[in-house]
Amino acid sequence: DRNTMIISHKHKFIFVKTRKTAGSTFEKLMLPYLGSDDICTGSTRDGTPALNIEPDTNGHISLQDIRNKYFPNGITYDIISIERNPYDKVVSSYYWHQHIKENQFGHMDFETYVKSCNMLPQDWSLYTLQGVLPPKLKMFHYESMDKMYHWIKKSRGVHIVLDKVGQTKLKSGIRKVQDYKELHTGISKKVVEIVFAQELKEFSYEF
Repeated sequence: DRNTMIISHKHKFIFVKTRKTAGSTFEKLMLPYLGSDDICTGSTRDGTPALNIEPDTNGHISLQDIRNKYFPNGITYDIISIERNPYDKVVSSYYWHQHIKENQFGHMDFETYVKSCNMLPQDWSLYTLQGVLPPKLKMFHYESMDKMYHWIKKSRGVHIVLDKVGQTKLKSGIRKVQDYKELHTGISKKVVEIVFAQELKEFSYEF
């Protein structure tokens, strides 16, 4: 997965997109409200145009990279990002990889995927600075996404109708099993505990 971001000088915030957290939907809905100098990486896969940057920027754009390139004197904007219960996040990632890399993952069972996949959506390094959560970071949660849209409306005056979020939701319809507990085994749970130890502790996520 490639990661995208928004730097909005108009609204004075940075959006660091994480994997399997509906960040593409937010990016698409936010695009009409961005200023002419704002930066949005966009996505050819999602039909979202790039703004003031080369489209389909390769690799993961971390907050550290954003700071180094665009804010050498320190970040003064609010930083927003989205996290998701890791036990659920890896299930979403499993079905996504089965969808886009059928030859590699199409016949792989979930436990094998979690044990062997080097592409689990562990994003701690994307929204931290040298492994530390920055004080200006506002972390929203996939499980209560409406809070992020309320924050954008209240603090920035950008009113995105919540009905549009559901209508615009990208990459939906791929997942076959909705309840992540149905797929997990003792082994897959253990892998998640190890790989996502920081997220589980910091955001109080549980199985």
